[in-house]
Amino acid sequence: MFKILPVILAIFLSLYNFYFFDSTEKNLPEAIENKNPRNHLTQDAGNRQQVTAKVLSVSEAAPKNLTINHTSERNSPSETAAPAEEKILRLTWNVVPRAVKYKISYEGKHAISYTNGVEILVKNSSSAIQIDALDFDSKIVEDEVLILTVEENPPAPLTTTEFDKMKFAPLFLVYSWVPTINADHYEIQLFKDGEIYRDYVTDFHPKDDNFDFYDEKPLIEDGDYFWRIRGIAASGAVLTEWSEQAPCNSFKVEKPARFCALGDSITHGGGSISVPPSTVIYNWQNYCNLPIKNLAKSGDTTEKMLNRFERDILPFNPEVLFIMAGVNDYRSDIVGWDSVTNLAAIRDKCEAYGIKPVFITPTPLNPPLIDKVNFVHYPPYDWQEQRKYICEWIKEQEDFIDIENALSDSNGFLRADLAIDGLHPDGEGKKIIGRAVESWLTNYLNRE
Repeated sequence: MFKILPVILAIFLSLYNFYFFDSTEKNLPEAIENKNPRNHLTQDAGNRQQVTAKVLSVSEAAPKNLTINHTSERNSPSETAAPAEEKILRLTWNVVPRAVKYKISYEGKHAISYTNGVEILVKNSSSAIQIDALDFDSKIVEDEVLILTVEENPPAPLTTTEFDKMKFAPLFLVYSWVPTINADHYEIQLFKDGEIYRDYVTDFHPKDDNFDFYDEKPLIEDGDYFWRIRGIAASGAVLTEWSEQAPCNSFKVEKPARFCALGDSITHGGGSISVPPSTVIYNWQNYCNLPIKNLAKSGDTTEKMLNRFERDILPFNPEVLFIMAGVNDYRSDIVGWDSVTNLAAIRDKCEAYGIKPVFITPTPLNPPLIDKVNFVHYPPYDWQEQRKYICEWIKEQEDFIDIENALSDSNGFLRADLAIDGLHPDGEGKKIIGRAVESWLTNYLNRE
């Protein structure tokens, strides 16, 4: 009974309290300023208010026969235009490490953004604007953040993925963008070799969390890809033009991949609660100089990884598979014995297919931080016992990487300075993991 109370409270808060920006109040009330977005890194079906989407077939998505209940293929002036005395400004800046959100101050108003970009309405496009990076408690992490770009009345959404900075495109894409003023939802199209490959229309969600979409379908086929997005009004009318193709939203899928990583959200990427895996600063593969294909999927348990082995791992024919799993088991009600049984089955599959399995000890939790942030289930009382069981089994394997001590405090909890939400290591934590993997790989290659 007591275990479900935090979950009920989290759902209530996500439906009632979450907030994107305020363009009417001159002073941002403290109660509003302290609102925080849902945790974009956690795929709890009953707790994460995930942006979902209607999936259209390629035939439905064909440009000449676009049947997605749009009333017009043109912009609707009444819905897109700013008031006559105001202009839309889109600002962008670099991601600030450990920043959960950003406060934008302008013309006596405030806006809160959970991405490193925002659209605001201004009367004077040359007005002074200040951006402060804030942590979960709305304390300043960095003040007067440098604004990189300013665009007046942008015609299309701006994509924020960083696929051009990744050595490999991830198996499970996360599309991310700067939210568009007046957009009720969005259409996302993924192109492969110049043809529409997938087409999604997102569901409506409050504006504070309508800036990323987790694709549930793996991307396995070789090809040249890019994705684009456009805003849709509440009426169904097309609100904006399509976003432009750019290096940040373009990538290749190629097979084989010599080194691959299987895991959950820790490996999939993301950090600081609101930054999605499409940003490299919180991806541990980014801190390893050798290219590693990311086959992880947020929310996966050891059983889910086992069940998708043939579909998702074998096509890439890896020589080495790094396996980091278990955190979603012991933070729920899955006992260590079951986790180890699944991990052993993954190991056996690897050996049967000529793949070297390298296990990484799963990260600890920080229950006080999890309780404070209150975005995910509070872990069971015996989570440390279950995790210890998994770690002891891993340390009995032929090849493993032990990151346990580097990420743990004196209580055996995930270090508070490495994870804002008590579950997902942020940049410095991901760096520890990536450098440990790089060290193992360097030794492995030197033995050849």
